[in-house]
Amino acid sequence: MTEKDAYVLLDQIRSIILNKPAVGELEGEAPVFKELQETVSYLSRCMMEMNRFIKDLAEEKEIESLSEQDNFLAERLNQLEVRERKLREQAVRNKGFSSLLLAIINSLKDWVVVTEEKTGEILFTNNLFKKRFYNQQTGQFYCEDGCGLMDRLQSPNEIKHKYKFEYQCSKQKFFQVVSHPLQWENTKAVIHLITDVTFQKETEAYLEVMAYKDELTGLNNRRCCISTIDDYIKDECSFALCMIDLDGLKTINDQFGHLNGDKYLKCVSQELKKTIGEGDFICRFGGDEFVALYRGVSESEVGKQMAAVNRNLSNISADFPMSVSFGIICIKKEMNLLPETALKIADDKMYRLKRIRKQKKFQS
Repeated sequence: MTEKDAYVLLDQIRSIILNKPAVGELEGEAPVFKELQETVSYLSRCMMEMNRFIKDLAEEKEIESLSEQDNFLAERLNQLEVRERKLREQAVRNKGFSSLLLAIINSLKDWVVVTEEKTGEILFTNNLFKKRFYNQQTGQFYCEDGCGLMDRLQSPNEIKHKYKFEYQCSKQKFFQVVSHPLQWENTKAVIHLITDVTFQKETEAYLEVMAYKDELTGLNNRRCCISTIDDYIKDECSFALCMIDLDGLKTINDQFGHLNGDKYLKCVSQELKKTIGEGDFICRFGGDEFVALYRGVSESEVGKQMAAVNRNLSNISADFPMSVSFGIICIKKEMNLLPETALKIADDKMYRLKRIRKQKKFQS
């Protein structure tokens, strides 16, 4: 090879490296020079096609597959294009999934907060939490009115399993917080799902109260009565248990209607309330029966109170007569009575009084 051919070949190699067409011709007449020139030209064309292919691929242009017959790099480049297309499709799907996931998180009624495990730094929140706690002027999350929820969430805390706690803020709001450990890229983080359970708590409290209340009269009910009698007995104090029954309630319901029957029950409950002092107890035991508990009084004193109740009822203007019958038992701890036994004794006394009254009425 002459020095001139060597320089031509060197320039052609530089052109290939610089992604330019290989120019010039080798002057050697031997067949090997011709074959060498064809090989260099072929390599130049293949390299230029490869660079153009990669450039179009990077710019996301439409790409036609290369012919393996015309370019020895075609198979690898076509495989690269297929791989790139799949990656882009996956990226589009991931982006769509991320958008969907973000839309779902932002549509939740719960607050979502992600904090770094070691530092407590807030890494992510949904829009609902940000709207409530983010101060745009300071660029910080904060709780107002001395609420410590934010401090609780941002406390560095290494957790290995899900845990749950309830938090009551200064505004008497109740929140249930469920925290899960997670790995976010290379960061150990904690995701907190925060639910406002104030209404649920209030509903549970209301239902708990209503479980022991009579809806019509507002008094305590039978369930509360049994446990209260038991508590009185355990307190080692003497008390009087009075079983009270409305006279003729069924007749009034039948003749004057249930609205008047309800009026009768309310009138009696109002009069009985007037007899109750501090530490005493009254309830609607069921149907037409009431129970009253009086601490530290005698049977005769309770009898006088019931007589006063009957006088007051007789003075109330109504289309029907109103009165009560009653049975009284004075209970001491040493009597060792069960609540049900005490109620049975008072109930028997009350029905005994009813029979006596009916007999006197019949005889008169």
